[in-house]
Amino acid sequence: MKIFHNLNEYRNQPDAELPTCVTLGKFDGFHLGHQKLISRVLDVSRQRGLPSVVFMIRLKDRGILSHKERSRMLKKLGVDILVECTFSRGFMLMSAEEFIQDILADTLHASFVSVGTDFRFGHNRSGDAKVLQEFGQIYGYETDIIEKEMFLGEEISSTRVRASLAARNMELVADLLGREYGICGTVQHGRGIGAAFGMPTVNLLPPGDKILPPDGVYASSVKLPDGSQRPGVTNIGFRPTVNGTHRTIETTLIDYSGNLYGAELTISLMHFIRGERKFASMEELKAQIEKDKITALKFNT
Repeated sequence: MKIFHNLNEYRNQPDAELPTCVTLGKFDGFHLGHQKLISRVLDVSRQRGLPSVVFMIRLKDRGILSHKERSRMLKKLGVDILVECTFSRGFMLMSAEEFIQDILADTLHASFVSVGTDFRFGHNRSGDAKVLQEFGQIYGYETDIIEKEMFLGEEISSTRVRASLAARNMELVADLLGREYGICGTVQHGRGIGAAFGMPTVNLLPPGDKILPPDGVYASSVKLPDGSQRPGVTNIGFRPTVNGTHRTIETTLIDYSGNLYGAELTISLMHFIRGERKFASMEELKAQIEKDKITALKFNT
């Protein structure tokens, strides 16, 4: 997958004049609705032999996926081109037609565009999916408007995913995303306190551009570098029992003893077990973790 970090980068590449199949949006999380849009663009691009393009606006807010995770997922899905642009004052002041002419027609040379029913663009959000469709007759592209995906009678949206994360409802998050909520990162050296008490852990630094659920203990599944999965108990928080000073993601792997320092892992949070709290001693904490392991194994069958 080719990645362009702004429109000028795209305009200056050798294939800039090729017609494309495009979908547009923030794509914060790649929930089932986003996947439906991208799947439609991929289908049409294959049918027509044209490059598939995801045009993504990057916001400063933390996302359900980190920037790195989002790019990897698009590549895995088979997208040809990612064009990512930071939301700027220039974007904000563009009229709907200016956006269509400058970005879709003159830069991306779109011949097919797929958006959701709630798509908005242009100054003061003046453009919507219907406006996009109407201008397609002038600028020479076909518009496909995709209905929202539903779950339990409600629309699937990034707002709903964020609310479910905040409520620690990891099962609902998985239903909305079509996968468990994952955290990708590189294993860091910790303080070695857990290992000293017979509880070795792997520690990840929280991605700076990613939303995490509230602090607490979660049943997890950990994807190791060899592709295998291991059950785990993941603590997000400050580790008050050992007087931690910064927020960490610390996972106790069940039935695993290898050295993972420097390895890149994906930790999928499957179920909220309990809140983080300070124990009177390390022995009491260790006893609780053994109970947490039993709970975690129920979600790794």
